Amino acid sequence: MRTRDQAKYDAIVKSSIRLVNKLGFDGISISKIAKQAKVSPATIYIYFENKEDLFTKLYIDIRKEMSQGTLEGIQEDMTIEQAFKSIWHSSFNFHLNHTQYITYREQFEQTTMMKNVRVNEFEVFQYITNLLQRGIRDGKFKDIPLSILTSFAFSPIITLVKFHLGGIIEMNEGQINQACDIAWKAITV
Repeated sequence: MRTRDQAKYDAIVKSSIRLVNKLGFDGISISKIAKQAKVSPATIYIYFENKEDLFTKLYIDIRKEMSQGTLEGIQEDMTIEQAFKSIWHSSFNFHLNHTQYITYREQFEQTTMMKNVRVNEFEVFQYITNLLQRGIRDGKFKDIPLSILTSFAFSPIITLVKFHLGGIIEMNEGQINQACDIAWKAITV
């Protein structure tokens, strides 16, 4: 059995994300990934069963990393508003500092591979679900489906990060706070 090498694994991950972001999922083969990562195709099979397994595990790893980054400032004694705003700001900053994940995530979520992923198992989704349910129970948030609350509260983050990166708008600290306040007001009673 061949041993695992962290440097090779990291090269496979980075190359896969880079290629997906450039070519999309259909334009990629294991051999293209191997060439980009400067490893043999057989090396990829040490870590992943096949191309779908590779892409799915990368998506799950990205989501887990996002969960950790988004929840890093959360403390047990926070109010609902403090927790919401902490999550919002942390999520914005995570995506701004990990732009390579945005395109990968968006493309992956449009594939049939997404059916193999249980999004509600990620820590951030569990935390947000609990926070929103608590807010509804406490009369802080509108009593509407959680998917609608989540969409109005957190989906604009990706759009604003893309606008910032594209030079459409400069998201300075003041504008980030304004956007967070708008998201908060969109879902509160």
